[in-house]
Amino acid sequence: ALMNELAIIFEKLKINTQSVLDAAGTKWNFMHFKPGLVGGHCIGVDPYYLTHKAQSVGYNPQLILAGRRINDGMGAYVAQKMIKTLLKKKLQVNEARLLVLGLTFKENCPDLRNTKVIDVINELKEYGALVDVYDPWCKASEAMLEYNIQLTKKLNSSHYDGVLVCVAHDDFKQMGITNIKSLCKREHVIFDLKNIFAAHKTDIRL
Repeated sequence: ALMNELAIIFEKLKINTQSVLDAAGTKWNFMHFKPGLVGGHCIGVDPYYLTHKAQSVGYNPQLILAGRRINDGMGAYVAQKMIKTLLKKKLQVNEARLLVLGLTFKENCPDLRNTKVIDVINELKEYGALVDVYDPWCKASEAMLEYNIQLTKKLNSSHYDGVLVCVAHDDFKQMGITNIKSLCKREHVIFDLKNIFAAHKTDIRL
């Protein structure tokens, strides 16, 4: 939650989040957390049990609740940042063809439980975007059952107005930014949520 809030603040201040984290990482006891979509059970769900219990005995756990509010709003924040960048590039938003890379709640893992990527997808669809989802780690049957998502099996070149790299699967790192860009039309937006690629090779990051 703290990393996500810092990412939002750095954006407002026009400061690169990764540069700040790299500098902080030179300190021996720095803990290497990064901003992103925080899903799963232990972070995305379990704190609610604690806050409920705390409130039942008369204590309002403000810090935990604030953290949950920030994390729960990250999907909408990511989608809005993508839409704003499309508009800045004078690209069509309604019926824009967007590709989401990654659906699982963390990298190199097939687990879909409480993935926050679904929040990004749903928010993009609210803007009228046509969203394809590709995740080689995820079972197509589970994506359909859990989220009514029909996974894309084949990626076509020069097809997308934008790509959002939402999960840091090794598959996407190995795919490389050149191949990812080849999936896009000449004018496009690439949003690297996980800072997999060099900043100058993508349009936006967290």
